[in-house]
Amino acid sequence: MKKLIISDKGARCRYLSYAAASFAGRKGVTLEISFDGDRVALGVMYAEEQAERVSRLACERVAEILCIGYKYELLSGSVCTQGLSRDEREILLAAMISADFRDDMEYVRSRLRSIEHHAIDGFYNFRLQALRGKWKGIAACVPPVFTREKLREFMSYLLGDGGDKVFLRGQEVYDSRCRRLSRSSLIESDVSEMSALREIVLSGAGEVECLGALSAKQELFLRRYYAGKVDFAK
Repeated sequence: MKKLIISDKGARCRYLSYAAASFAGRKGVTLEISFDGDRVALGVMYAEEQAERVSRLACERVAEILCIGYKYELLSGSVCTQGLSRDEREILLAAMISADFRDDMEYVRSRLRSIEHHAIDGFYNFRLQALRGKWKGIAACVPPVFTREKLREFMSYLLGDGGDKVFLRGQEVYDSRCRRLSRSSLIESDVSEMSALREIVLSGAGEVECLGALSAKQELFLRRYYAGKVDFAK
């Protein structure tokens, strides 16, 4: 058996939980969690014939952790703007992550290949200086006053490219292949109305179909930011 390790500080253990969920139950793969001081590590043991698949999946999950979880940490601590409610600010941050998500992922993926021990925080601090600089520059461009109308315009711009359809059922969001999306767990561990709204934004969806009754907050969000791109349940 071969072994791949993904590690980070214990305070970020939810990131490793996110990665572990992708490997759990896969044939020829076993998992172990270990702790050393303030660090936690996910060990992925796999058979030789699984090497390419495991390596590719590890790179994908680590890249998502960096381009969503770490980027959110940076933006949340850097974007200081007035004029938005707490929920609206969270939507803005999710939209800022989603806007460059594909480019960010491609950049990170290209630097993760052939690594058998992913120390996520070390990689972020020493290999992604240019990307961090880009994120800080974006945060610095956010005006000190960001109105609801500006947020609506930004969301309209974000949706301009048009993405795939996602499906909203209660607090859960699914893609067109009926897979539950969980990127919002890299920002907030709990499942909530806000996590579902974040999930829609992070998915880059160009259309939303509702599979049941909506809460008042969900309906307001969809009518405000996805007008003409949402199919409400009959």
